[in-house]
Amino acid sequence: MAAYTRMTRARLYVLVDSFEDDMRQILLRYVLDHMSEEEALGDSLERAQDRRDADPAGDSVSLVHYLDMREAYDILNRHRDALPAELGRELRVCTPQMDTLVPIRNRVMHGRPLHEGDTEKALSACRAFTTRFWSMLRDTLDRLAADPSWEPAFNGSEARYSDRILHNLPLGDYDETGLIGRAQDVSKVLRLLLKRRESMLTITGEGGIGKTALAAEVAYNLLDDPASPYECILWVSLKTERLTANGVVEIADAVRDITGATQRLGYALADDFRGGLRELSEALEGVETLLIIDNLETISGDEVVALYETLPDTVTYLMTSRIGVGQIERKIPLTPLSVKDASTLFRSFARSRGVATEYLARYSAETVKQVVTRLRCSPLAIRWWILSVESGREPLPTLTSQEELIGFCVGSVYDALTPLAKEVLTTLYALDRSSTFDEMAVLIDVDVDDLRRAIKELLNGSLVSSKPDPEDELVIRVSLTEAAQHFLRSVAPPVKSDITQALHREQVFRRAEEERRADESRRQLAPSVVRVRSSNDEPTAHLLRLALAQSRRGSFDRAKEFVARARALNPDFWEVDRVEAFILSENHQVDQATARYRAALSNATEDAVPVISYYFAGHLAGRGHRPDAALPYARAADEAFRSPDTAQLLGKVLLWDRQYSEAQEHLKWAMENLKQGGRLRLIILTSLVESWRRWAESLFDEDKNPVEAGRKAAEGFSVGSRELDAGVWDLKLAESTLESAKSVLRSVTATGIFVPEFEEDVRRVLQGVKRHYPIFERCDAWRLFPGRVGQLHRVRDCPNDIRALCEDLVHISDPGEQASDGGEFPVGIVCSWRGKYGFIAHPDYPSNVFFPASVMTDLNGVPGDSVDLVGQRVKFRLDEHGKDDRPRAGWVSLHP
Repeated sequence: MAAYTRMTRARLYVLVDSFEDDMRQILLRYVLDHMSEEEALGDSLERAQDRRDADPAGDSVSLVHYLDMREAYDILNRHRDALPAELGRELRVCTPQMDTLVPIRNRVMHGRPLHEGDTEKALSACRAFTTRFWSMLRDTLDRLAADPSWEPAFNGSEARYSDRILHNLPLGDYDETGLIGRAQDVSKVLRLLLKRRESMLTITGEGGIGKTALAAEVAYNLLDDPASPYECILWVSLKTERLTANGVVEIADAVRDITGATQRLGYALADDFRGGLRELSEALEGVETLLIIDNLETISGDEVVALYETLPDTVTYLMTSRIGVGQIERKIPLTPLSVKDASTLFRSFARSRGVATEYLARYSAETVKQVVTRLRCSPLAIRWWILSVESGREPLPTLTSQEELIGFCVGSVYDALTPLAKEVLTTLYALDRSSTFDEMAVLIDVDVDDLRRAIKELLNGSLVSSKPDPEDELVIRVSLTEAAQHFLRSVAPPVKSDITQALHREQVFRRAEEERRADESRRQLAPSVVRVRSSNDEPTAHLLRLALAQSRRGSFDRAKEFVARARALNPDFWEVDRVEAFILSENHQVDQATARYRAALSNATEDAVPVISYYFAGHLAGRGHRPDAALPYARAADEAFRSPDTAQLLGKVLLWDRQYSEAQEHLKWAMENLKQGGRLRLIILTSLVESWRRWAESLFDEDKNPVEAGRKAAEGFSVGSRELDAGVWDLKLAESTLESAKSVLRSVTATGIFVPEFEEDVRRVLQGVKRHYPIFERCDAWRLFPGRVGQLHRVRDCPNDIRALCEDLVHISDPGEQASDGGEFPVGIVCSWRGKYGFIAHPDYPSNVFFPASVMTDLNGVPGDSVDLVGQRVKFRLDEHGKDDRPRAGWVSLHP
């Protein structure tokens, strides 16, 4: 196997030229020595003559110098009989080599980008010619092998021409390897430019990813494509610096603005061009032109728009940019090479640099894979690393310390970012993982539309990448690109406090999610529970729980803001409508809540319908006062869950719909199947007590059956009293229990005569009220309860012990003559009396002291509206619930 020979375009040019010179000498020596040019050249004669006639110095040159390589070889093959037998056999055997060598020769001589493997293929083809007749070729091969540093003088630009398209395309900077791994990208861009349906295409990607090389390859393909619609292909580069093994170097005479670009483009049309943008537009009027602007981020988007609007419609634009224009373009993102293509580039470029780096090309496949992976499969990074090693740097430290490379590739894009885009980068860096858009919206706490623009900015700058979530392909996860990670880690580390803050926000979010799951596991239909379809709904659920929390605190406007943010993230998620409806209902916006519940049902999946039905039923029956409309939803929820939650709701709806017996069946079932105590147990107990009382009221008012009403009310009181006896302290339960006691007394006093069969129930009720006086006194129902007791005291045939209980209840709150601190109670004058309540004037309380009739110990059951207390001197004790601007008395007694 022949040793590797370093090749460049100049060295390849000399090799091909020496081969052609040898062919010309063979033609002159063995064919034209005895044949005329017409006889020897045949059909090629006229073309060769035309070329010579076009050359001012052609008169003194043989026609063989104007033959193409293929023409010259075919002529030699036709006249093999006139050649030495050895040479004739060699020409015949080596004819297939021309299929390889001729296209390479054309790319070299015509200034076209070289293809992958061109140098190796050309060397292999030339080495096939081994006879003594190829002296110049042999000398060239020997010198190329012996002297890797030899770089022949060669001006490739003089050879770059096109018979029909005017252009100023530069030579590609990838001759050593050809354009590797971009065949599909070339085809895609070519197809779009040939169709011309897009007036502006922008190849985007991080620095060094190969955008310029791709644009050049496409341009040269168009130059040689007979179907190309362009008459002119113009190129201008706005690069101001380049990366070398020794660092970033400023480019001399670089174009830095649209004015300089206009001048550079104009020179391609005329050497004496001195105009501006408008003059360039006039020069291109009616000319089908492809305008290529490389490194577009150097100028502003507004300048590009101005260029686009000024130049004629016959101009099509191909741009390369790390971020794009963002307004009038179609973007073509360019991603890093595959590991396979990156490995091929690595080996090819290492070999092309000669002895100093040839050993790199012999690395094992695994080692090469590790190196290119750490270099992010970036063409520039691979070339930079090999050049750095060639310059004497150690391979491993160079691989580890890429600050200069990363700064060059990412720095300019990062510096141009908006503050919010930088905050997104910092958050992703702190998380050290990918994140969904919804999670970012929660962690950063910004407007959703602003966040979308920031992430789009980062995507355009190739600082983040996006891919579908494994759990749900419709959800996109974003993550830092390797270049961005390296840049933030080693070039521009975020402020530590910003990282700490981002991690704290994530921790808060995670804790909140743990609490949500715990709440759902304890009681899946609790008001604070928000369900999720998958983990991707967790950010939305977090916002909805914050909305519920704000609503509980009375911050309705703040709650609406959280709901709006949740809807912006997840507009079709039924929980957004359901929670908004719940909040609207809690704030008494009944019609709006009803509309949102119906929207939730229309968006809901089959398994979500019972959940929504549960809350909707509670809303319709409670806030909407429509138990008949709520009942089908309550039944549907209970059929689906058959849980204490749904049973108690169904029981309450039935209760409000006056279906008392069935209501109690469901409420009792809920109590029996409740696995633990807590708030739900109190709700069920209170509803059960309330069911007995309401049933009693119905029997009393509608059926005129006070006896049965009294029994029902007494049963309700017993249920509540047992819980209070067990130590439960709950005002709502106490309120319902005291209302049941009032219903009992109402039924007993309805006829004016004490009914004996009430005796045990009444005694039990009065004793229970006496036992739990401290909590009953705090209930709203207590205001009228002493009046009911007074009526019972006056009922004919009332047993004496019951009368005594009545007297005890009326006087039970009398605290004696002294205050608890040993001092005298304040004395004031009743300045207003309304029968059920009054006001006491006292100099220490300018706004007067309110007191209900129930705390007036001297009424002795007499209805308040039958007496007049105005002007009476009274002692009073302030209630702990009434010490603000309007104090309230908890005990009042006449003062002698």
